[in-house]
Amino acid sequence: MKKGILLLLISATLILPQNNSLFIPSDLQRVFDSGFRSFDGNPGNNYWQNGCDYKIDVEVDPENSLLIGKEQITYYNNSPDTLNQIVIRIYQDISKINALRDWYMDKDYLTDGVFIDELIIENDTMIINNLSDKVYRGSTNIIAKLETPLLPNSQTNIKAKWRFEISDKIKIRMGNYGNGNFFVAYWYPQISVYDDIDGWDKNEYEGSVEFYNDFSNYEVNIKIPKGYLAWATGELQNGNEVLRNDIYERYKKAQISDETVKIITQEDYKLGLVTTENEKNIWKFIAQNVTDFSFCISKSNNWDGASVVVDKSSGRRALTDVVYPDSSIHWENAAQYSKESVQYLSHELPGFAYPYSHVTSFCNGNRGGGMETPMMANDGTPISKASHVGLILHEIAHNYFPFMMGINERKYAWMDEGWAAFFPKEVVDKHDNEYDYFNHRVNSYEEKAGNEMELPPMVLSYSYKTRLARTGFYDRPAVAYFELMNLLGRDLFKKALLEYIDRWKGKHPIPLDFFNTINEFTNKDLIWFWKPWFYDFGYPDLAIKNVISENNEIKITVKKIGNIPTSVKLTLYFEDNTTSSFSKSAEVWEDGNETFNVIYKSEIKVKKVVLGDNHIPDINEDNNIYKSPEF
Repeated sequence: MKKGILLLLISATLILPQNNSLFIPSDLQRVFDSGFRSFDGNPGNNYWQNGCDYKIDVEVDPENSLLIGKEQITYYNNSPDTLNQIVIRIYQDISKINALRDWYMDKDYLTDGVFIDELIIENDTMIINNLSDKVYRGSTNIIAKLETPLLPNSQTNIKAKWRFEISDKIKIRMGNYGNGNFFVAYWYPQISVYDDIDGWDKNEYEGSVEFYNDFSNYEVNIKIPKGYLAWATGELQNGNEVLRNDIYERYKKAQISDETVKIITQEDYKLGLVTTENEKNIWKFIAQNVTDFSFCISKSNNWDGASVVVDKSSGRRALTDVVYPDSSIHWENAAQYSKESVQYLSHELPGFAYPYSHVTSFCNGNRGGGMETPMMANDGTPISKASHVGLILHEIAHNYFPFMMGINERKYAWMDEGWAAFFPKEVVDKHDNEYDYFNHRVNSYEEKAGNEMELPPMVLSYSYKTRLARTGFYDRPAVAYFELMNLLGRDLFKKALLEYIDRWKGKHPIPLDFFNTINEFTNKDLIWFWKPWFYDFGYPDLAIKNVISENNEIKITVKKIGNIPTSVKLTLYFEDNTTSSFSKSAEVWEDGNETFNVIYKSEIKVKKVVLGDNHIPDINEDNNIYKSPEF
């Protein structure tokens, strides 16, 4: 035997002090004590959440870029508390001159915000002005004092009428993209979340942080001129009444087709109206138990669709359709990329059947990234194929996190962005094996890891500034999930993730619910992993401390310099130009050891030892190489 791994020893030369618990803020401790949540990772026996029924009639006037809406809301107070006020979000007030924003906007880009023409709560008409003692209008929130407090396990009715300009300049997740193309999100007066931790969510919408919504039911009627088509969250109820007959038949075909169906092409527009002849059509959509509702309209975009079986036991399929300008790069294949994304998410990772009837990806024609809403995505046009495929899958993955899982992304953006950054790897690498998706994530994390400006993910997301968000929301948690999968093994990792989904789908998990679920299901105390990766300031840095070759043995000592635990990989280069590699997951650091020893038996002299690879984050690679002085 010339060479081979003989013995692995975990050195205990220095044991670091261990903190055997995660910090639990006092307000979170209270919800566990109240039985709303459980320390084993399950919802508590007293868990509750509120919700709404929305009935909305909206008209879009594309010529004047104007949206006019009215709604009736039934709000259900399932909490044990009596509510003395209602908080209503008016997102598009972000464009008014005195709104709070996370970045500077030129005054020429600003609008008058949202005009509230009527707000009635249980027959009490609210006067919205600065002198009102019943209504406070903040930056993007309205706080309305209730004339009659809303008791536990009761409901109230709210009516609103509103209008606003859909800007072609300020396009924060929605807007007028020209040529009759609009994506409409964050657009209706929405009841804020009242939960077991904070009570009313009164955080203003300032542009950076995104979703935290209750699970609600929607009936939405969208009125638009003839020739315009609409796509939306939920199921279209009257496609046969608004679409030209041949186009409607293609739409139905796409819902059961593995191959891409060209539902609308440029040739269809040349043939005449793609809709019915009415001057205005009303498109009717229904969505049940979703956290938000968005829609897009167009009079010129291509429309492709395919479908995929998402639940093999029932044969249930989901439509994966795409809407895009004719000149958009890569989008002619996007329906299949979308189908492949849904298939991967349903059957590989996380391996949970896609929960909705469709996902529609709308191309806005810009070069930037994308924005998710339930069953909908507002995407740009990346130049590279890898970026395009990754973008499609990333936004679709958000239908699991934060929509199906109801995550408070305003506070814990990493709980969904981290997963959406984690899932695309295998699909992207399949389509572009030179890109190396995971290496891209690791490099992006390493650029900021340990810098003064880098914050741990557990710092509440609304505390971040925009330029910090990428590391804390996307890269660091995504890399942590890869390390966790390596630590647990793919099979156990997947089962644990599915257990978390099963416990918390349709609910509002917080980080401790995730950590506790994984701990309980795997029967492992992973606090040593969770704390440095998600709670602590710090960075990953391993080093080769020492290499000793004697008596046909090579003893390699790896030192953990940084506080964040990562996998260990060693590659040995021998005198005869052969190589050998050894890998171990981050569990080698579980007991707080500062060093890890590998003893390798070989009759051939080692010339060089290299620690790590491009999938293991390490901020200082200068200490990762040992060269024998003999060579």
